[in-house]
Amino acid sequence: MESDSQYSLLVGMAYLFNTMFGTGILALPRAFASGGWLVSTVTLLSSIALSYVTVTFLIEAIACACGKTAGSEETGEGKERITPADMVMEDIAMADKNAGADEWKERKALIEKEPDGCVCCRSGSESDLCPSVFDINKTISLTDLTAMYFNPVGDILSRIVLLLSIWGSLTMYLTMVPFSLTNLLCKPETDCDKLGNFSSIPDEALCWGPLTKISVYRIFLTLFILLVGPFVFFSVQKNKYIQVFASIMSFVVFSIMFVTSVVILARGRGRGTPILADFNAFPSVFGACSVAAVSHTVLPTVVPLIRNKTHLGQGVLVVFATVTLLYLTLCLFVVFVFPEKDIQAVILVNFATCSIVPVVFVIYILGLYTTVKVSANFPVNGVTLSDNLKSMFAGFQCSHAWPVDRLLFPLAVIAPPLAISYGTHNIEMIVGITGSYTVNLIQYVTPSALVYLSRKEARARFGEDVLIKHASPFQHGFWIILALLYAAVGLVVSTVFYVKSLA
Repeated sequence: MESDSQYSLLVGMAYLFNTMFGTGILALPRAFASGGWLVSTVTLLSSIALSYVTVTFLIEAIACACGKTAGSEETGEGKERITPADMVMEDIAMADKNAGADEWKERKALIEKEPDGCVCCRSGSESDLCPSVFDINKTISLTDLTAMYFNPVGDILSRIVLLLSIWGSLTMYLTMVPFSLTNLLCKPETDCDKLGNFSSIPDEALCWGPLTKISVYRIFLTLFILLVGPFVFFSVQKNKYIQVFASIMSFVVFSIMFVTSVVILARGRGRGTPILADFNAFPSVFGACSVAAVSHTVLPTVVPLIRNKTHLGQGVLVVFATVTLLYLTLCLFVVFVFPEKDIQAVILVNFATCSIVPVVFVIYILGLYTTVKVSANFPVNGVTLSDNLKSMFAGFQCSHAWPVDRLLFPLAVIAPPLAISYGTHNIEMIVGITGSYTVNLIQYVTPSALVYLSRKEARARFGEDVLIKHASPFQHGFWIILALLYAAVGLVVSTVFYVKSLA
């Protein structure tokens, strides 16, 4: 992997943070208020905790896949096959030209005592002198993983679910941006006394001259896709500076909402009287919590490009702990500040009013945050979906043609969510359905199945005492069963309540 395409652990964790904190901070408070603060809190903590478990599963499965494919390439027709030991010996020779003779002998001895095809996979430490065949040094998409470990039926089903999951996420992004901009800029003012809250204006009401609110929504949607859509044609690392900027802005916006909520509650102006529980809203709560905790579709694209992965596990844990604290704090404050019926599908709309934040400049920062945040997340998810589509159709010769590879696949990424976003802006419904079904399966079921099969294959190939680099700390089979049960319960209960609401 070329060094100029790699980035630091900090940038990699910024990608992960933006993926999780993007839609979560925007759509979660509404569902949180609908389900009641107790049920929502328990569901949020459970979803994030098990999501962290399955993220470690997925990282381990990627490492196993790298170990499985290491040395499988041949140098050419009729030439000798390259083994993992040969590859690592060459790497060490290049890296240690100036190393002492004693250190070289120690490294060479560590390699030679291992069986062919298993280079120091029993060393016990990521900082050992000898590298491991389980180093994550190549990009392996989620569809590549399912093709490696699932049977043909499972592979096809998992690919369909993955595509629907990412398309659902992209639909949420495309809906949130014009929704927020329309509510902010429908009738822009520079005087706070004249600035109104237009979130309650009907879609057919006039907004700009003869243009209705829904027309302005579609104009903003068109402009956004024209500006950000081209990034889907680029590789994920080409917007890493946007990722860092979006992470900084996330903390700024969260701080504004946090401080504002504390001031309102301290002055006794909070108008929220949250209920304890409303199980009829469980599908929305479970779906929003699942979406808030998901990062599994982007992870296989982000992790391999991290230059130094020694502290990868700690970095992922810090991101999850930070996101959990921010989610829970904001949601609990919001339900006590605003009445449940007034909380908007995009929570920033509630704060972007003079009655809450009496400074026009700050109001516009809050209102434009959604656009900045989605601008960082949309290309990452779009490139991930495009890569998975390419992998899915790699067996077809025509898929390698330039028009198909560089034009058709990116267009297939953008077109379905764009069509849905033009038809509806019901964010709560989109989040609930996407999270309860496709995201649920991608988040809990697929990583659990992958880690079970990859562990089984690694032990059969390298021995029962194999030590997998970047292995999940959750090695007991209990954790796999727990994740699968949680997914099943969420899916069944959500379906029951959806059916009841239609009856």
